[in-house]
Amino acid sequence: MQTTATKSSVTIHSFPNINPINTAEEGIAQGNYTDHYGFITDKTVPLQPVQGAKNLYLVCFNRTIGETECAELLRAEGKRPCQNAPQYLLGLMASVPEDKMPEELRNKHLVAAESDNKSSVFAGRSGDRCFLCVDRRDGGRGLRLTGVGGGWSGHWAFLADDLVP
Repeated sequence: MQTTATKSSVTIHSFPNINPINTAEEGIAQGNYTDHYGFITDKTVPLQPVQGAKNLYLVCFNRTIGETECAELLRAEGKRPCQNAPQYLLGLMASVPEDKMPEELRNKHLVAAESDNKSSVFAGRSGDRCFLCVDRRDGGRGLRLTGVGGGWSGHWAFLADDLVP
């Protein structure tokens, strides 16, 4: 893991060679979670199988941003929303236990926000469109769903990969 501070108070944390996990239930079992939303199953969060390790980044903008703003801000940093983000978020959580996460990410929620990929958007219990996320506070880690609508405060970090892999 490496931390890079860039212009405009954006912070980027890198995680090399992360392999995807292709089912929600396997991700729950391996993800070092202290809790998870019981609604998340292989049926409610169907994931397309993907292969291959990739270098991932957690990007903190340290301010509130909207759904469409995320991709634009990531591009400005040479990044893009992680392709197949849910599978790689599950893989990251399995690879990096909470006590190995960078200090700057303490109590920041992580989101697999890839709105241009239909297979990365899921229906929540009430039918609303959601992304897979990890709720992190007080040293805990919970697998959850969060609304696609944005309005993410500075307490969120976005899963990204390189703009040009």
